[in-house]
Order: sequence, then C-alpha cells, then structure tokens
Amino acid sequence: MKYTLTAVVLVASTAIACATNPATGRRQFNILSESSEVALGKEADGQVRQEMGLYGDPAWQEYVNRVGQAIAKRSHRPQLPWSFAVVDASAINAFALPGGYIYLTRGILPFLRNEAEMANVLGHEIAHVTAKHGATAYSRQQVLGAGVFAGRILAPPDKAAWFDAAELSLGLLFLKHGRDAEFEADKLGVGYAAGTGWNPSGMAGMLTTLGRLSEAGGSSRGVPNFLSTHPLPADRVQRVDEIATAARTASSTRVNADEFARRLDGLVFGDSREQGILRGRDFLHPIMRFALRFPDQWQVSNGAAQVTAQPSGDDTMAVLLEVVDAGGQGPSQAGRARMASAKMTEVSGDSTTINGLPAFVGVFRGGAGTEAFTARVAYIAHGGRLYQLAGLATDTAFSRADGLFREAIGSFRALSQAEADRVQPARIDFHTARAGDTWASLAQALSGRAIGASALAIMNGADPASTPAVGARLRVVIGG
Repeated sequence: MKYTLTAVVLVASTAIACATNPATGRRQFNILSESSEVALGKEADGQVRQEMGLYGDPAWQEYVNRVGQAIAKRSHRPQLPWSFAVVDASAINAFALPGGYIYLTRGILPFLRNEAEMANVLGHEIAHVTAKHGATAYSRQQVLGAGVFAGRILAPPDKAAWFDAAELSLGLLFLKHGRDAEFEADKLGVGYAAGTGWNPSGMAGMLTTLGRLSEAGGSSRGVPNFLSTHPLPADRVQRVDEIATAARTASSTRVNADEFARRLDGLVFGDSREQGILRGRDFLHPIMRFALRFPDQWQVSNGAAQVTAQPSGDDTMAVLLEVVDAGGQGPSQAGRARMASAKMTEVSGDSTTINGLPAFVGVFRGGAGTEAFTARVAYIAHGGRLYQLAGLATDTAFSRADGLFREAIGSFRALSQAEADRVQPARIDFHTARAGDTWASLAQALSGRAIGASALAIMNGADPASTPAVGARLRVVIGG
C-alpha cells in the first residue's frame, strides 16, 4: 500500500496530538497547547475589536462580562483568561474564539427575552471553548494545510485579492459547527447556566425565537446570523428541552426578565452612528460626515472596515466602499499605485472632482479568462481621509452595471454638521398596547423601516400572525 506524505503526517500528528478532553470525556485531535490556544484567541480578539468594534455602552459590556464570568467559573476550564464582549454589529449572533474569547452581537440582545436566555447563550459559547471545537477545527485544517484564518467576509471572495480590505480571523470565528458539536455545546452550556443558578429553559426559548426569525427571512447585514453558524436541526429544540429538564435544580430559577428589559431601554437597534446608517438606498456616516447612494434594491452589508452592496442572487457585480491609506499622496497617485500593486491594468483614468471633493476616477481590468473582471474605481479625498469607492463586475456584466457604478460614485458627497447631527440611530423603547394596535402599525408608526412587523412580533415573543394584547408592555423600535 502506498501512502501520501499528507496521510503519513496526518496519522503521525493524530497519534501525537490526541488527548482526552475534560469537558467531553472524548479523545480529541488538537495540536494546540493551552498557551498556544490562548495566544491564538488573543491575537484574533484584537482584530475583532479593531475591525468589528465594540458597542460603546460600558454598562452593557460590564453586564455581559459579569454574567459570562460567573458561568465560565463553573465550566470545565475555569483557568482560561475568559473575556466577554458585545460587538457593535446589527446581525443576530453569538460566537467564540479558542482560549475563552466570547462575543454577543448588539443585534441579538433585543431578541433575548430575559437574562436567563442570555446566560444560556453565553453558556453555549463557553461550551464551544471548553469542548475545544474551534481549536480542533483549527488543528485539522493546519495539518491538512488549508488554514482557517484565510477569508475576508465582506469582499466578494473571488475579488478580495485586489482590494486591501481588513483581514479578520473570521474563518474560525464564524465556523459552522456540525450537528454533534452543537448538541454537545447545548448540553454543556445548559448545564453551565443551570449550575450557576439560571433557568436552563432559556436556551430552548432563544432557539425558538431565532427559528421564527429564520422563517420570517431576517438578514444578517454583513455578519453571519446565529443559525448560519449554529445549525438548527428539526429536533434540536426538543433535545434542548430534555437537557434543560434534566439539568434543572431547585436553585436554577433565575430569569431576571425585568432587569434585562430595563437594560434594553435605549439600546441602539440596527446600524449605529459609529459604523454608518443605511436609510433605504442612502448610506449616511455622521461621524465621518459623508453620504452616498447605493443601487436600488441591492443588498448592503455594513461592516466596520468595508461596506459592500450586491444585487440579491447575483454575484457578477458589486459596489465596495472603504477608507484606505493614502500614504501622503493625492487621489490620483494613491489610486494608480494601489491598482498597480493589485496587478490591475488601467484602461482610462482622470483627476476630477465629485460634488466638490478632489477625486480620481479610473477604469481598470484584472484577472484572466473566465475570471477576468473590470472595475470603475474612485479615490475621493474628504476630511483628511481617502475613500476607495469601486464598482466591479465580470467582463460580461460590466456594460450593464457601469451605469449603476457611475451613479453610486457620483452620489458621494460631504455632509454638513447640521445634516450629520440629524442622523440618529433607531433605539429600543417600550409601548403599552392599545386597542387597534397591530404589529404592522407599530412598526410603521414608530420606526419607519427600521424593523418589519414580523420581526417586531418575534422580538416580543409573539406569533407574527397574532395581535398585540391590549395593555401589554411591548418592546418597540423608535426613530430611524
């Protein structure tokens, strides 16, 4: 029998690196020592904080960290340097890095009914770390030579090489766990939460809410949502219910619904001022004081490092916006230098102004054969920064997309201070239901397009087909 070198290395590494996991009792392949696992997580945590950003509310950060630390101390790996944070993302998700770095998105908070649900979510993510699911996946990928820290989540994957988008270690962060790993994390996480005094039914409640949102067609806006990274097989809620029943004790009763609701009051919903706010087609950044208009009906992903827009179901074209390092050069010099370094060939290009702002606009070609693509790229100087605004498409699609690209580039403009001050995010508030209220009327009257009727009902633990009960205290979204 003839063995390949990869197979020999894999067999040898497996023999050396398999050890019994204290959380699961199973022998598990892992090439990372605990110190290496922590170092890996710490490095990626710095990138997450820099590129995704933390939600700028110290009270929420302290609250989530306090609950998370209490649960982590009852886990199988209390010695890890556990860290818990709320990232400033509107997507509905929670995720973990090896070494004990746990995150909730700001977007998941309004859809958690109480503190017990939050505690169970944190317990679930803690369990992914104690069971070394991420570390094991990383180890396997390294041995096979694939590497999991290799993707950019905001740029189209086949075009990412020529745009210097921020590189996050999200290949592992947004790892899609398998069915067995999810059930394992459910069992361990529910046990951790119950062992610390929280009602273990919180996990099933959260999964039910997210299942409803998935059926209603909620979008993730640039960051994967919970069910895309934590699959929900048909029997998962039932199994979590059974786990909760077995884990429940006389002391695991904490829910703290009123305390949780009090903290939700005023929470930013959807986009934040710090990351820019989407109003229909218009993207407004009140901090950097600029605005532009994306093509009608395109799906916009707003990340901390880059904003990307694409037509739904069409991956042949995209518009991307990011701030780039000008290196002390003007738009023309910086733009041509960046395109040359990306091995793009200039077709045409001129210095110009866009709504009074110094700019360079050029058309460039890159790739080859079936991978060839064309880009209309603008470099615009504003407020001491250089913005790269690009429309790119496959060669066959560029002619029909270029008009949209020109329109988007031509819409870039400065915001006056007065305009910027008027751009405010939507926030969570509370409303006592009156006769005649419907989920649709509340969503429209209070928030405009910040939230849909179905999502508003689900946020309140209700079926979208129901009618709000008169006198009920409801979570609503105001502004926006």
